[in-house]
Amino acid sequence: MLASTGSAQAAIYTGKWDPAYGGIFPDLGWSATAKFDVPSSCLALSGNNLPISGACAGFDVLSAQVSFYNVADPSTILESFTLDPNVIVNGINIAGGKLTGVYTGYFDYFVPTLAIAGGGQYSFSLGLYGGTLAQLVYADPKESSPLCASLPVGPEHCGYSANPAVGTFTTAVPEPETYVLMLAGLAAVGLARRRRR
Repeated sequence: MLASTGSAQAAIYTGKWDPAYGGIFPDLGWSATAKFDVPSSCLALSGNNLPISGACAGFDVLSAQVSFYNVADPSTILESFTLDPNVIVNGINIAGGKLTGVYTGYFDYFVPTLAIAGGGQYSFSLGLYGGTLAQLVYADPKESSPLCASLPVGPEHCGYSANPAVGTFTTAVPEPETYVLMLAGLAAVGLARRRRR
């Protein structure tokens, strides 16, 4: 009972990235967050770019979000986008029983209206790579994102964020309900031991 209540919460990880965009968007800052459900059996492995199969077959992207701000005022979020979590996961890094990296394809594109992000002229797509890195691809025409990166177009039409973001991965803090279940489990174990005596 105790193992089942603890592992469910311990397997939820949040990744965070927060750089300045740079390049043709010098005033644009962006931050991204994503939540991942990592099976306990997967956390028992160790290695880089592990496939999402076998012990890791249940790995899931639960949510993802990108927010934009002006680098002159990073505390004020100007526009946020909830991304479709149905993204291709190419691999994950596990070290010391913890999630330390994620490799994905590109999430579906979104179009910001902020002047510092092109005023609706460009779409952006988030991709996670290298285990801990994240970048946004920008594209004009909007529908060509993120595939524009493979097209022979100039930097005014397509490119990557100039500053790759190095992410951090943390486990979710257990909710109060988890502690209640854990205490109930401990009480049940204590009663069972008492009856045996």
